[in-house]
Amino acid sequence: MCDDRLCSDCQEYCEQCDERYCPYCYERHACANTQDPCYRDPYEGRPVREPFTFGLEIEVDGNHDTDMLRNHRLIAGWCPDGSLHHDGSLEYQSEPMTMSDLAEIRRLVERIATDTDNTLSGGHMHISRTGRQTPARWYWALEALDGTQCEALNMRHMIDTRWCELIHGDYCGKDTAINDTHRHTIEFRTFGPWHHDTAGRLDAAVHYMHAMWRFFQKFPVPKLKTRDIQAMSRVAATQAINDTNATTAGRERI
Repeated sequence: MCDDRLCSDCQEYCEQCDERYCPYCYERHACANTQDPCYRDPYEGRPVREPFTFGLEIEVDGNHDTDMLRNHRLIAGWCPDGSLHHDGSLEYQSEPMTMSDLAEIRRLVERIATDTDNTLSGGHMHISRTGRQTPARWYWALEALDGTQCEALNMRHMIDTRWCELIHGDYCGKDTAINDTHRHTIEFRTFGPWHHDTAGRLDAAVHYMHAMWRFFQKFPVPKLKTRDIQAMSRVAATQAINDTNATTAGRERI
């Protein structure tokens, strides 16, 4: 609740979360800003060539255009987040997306602006789980990247270890780079916030994840050696970054 001093007659009681709120802070009240995600099938009406999907958790730290995000077809739900402390902060969960949705979600991210610097927020990415998508394989892929590549992909596990430590064998929890606790997806907490300043990195990040996902799908466990994973990771990152930079330059010339 807000810090305004009100009598008990001026306060409302929420039966869902057992907290009180007032007319001045209702929009910041957790239950007022929460919608249970109802995810759509991203392949409905489309041929399924491969089951790759990706989803984003977009944390926006501070006041922003909530209607723009809530009303977008690729946003499934939203809620407050305990790591965000500025007024108006929310986390948005996207629908599961295929590569054909990438341009649309990037255009949405390009429009996200806040009244803070977004230093506390993150932009976690989920990818579809299969038996060949193991956290250990992904550990070696991320470990192979250098600082320049991580920055271009909006990854922060080399510089921000509080929320996304990359530790071999540690793939569980809210402070790991790779979170393997979800049933249908693997969560990558290494990604920094997605907003108008980082939107230019989204294409490269998704293309890199897609390339590595396809690479892992080709080889049963444990048919891949660490050195092969790391070599492929560096090549995939370089290719994704270069292709994105060339595409961005082409758009700017038009």
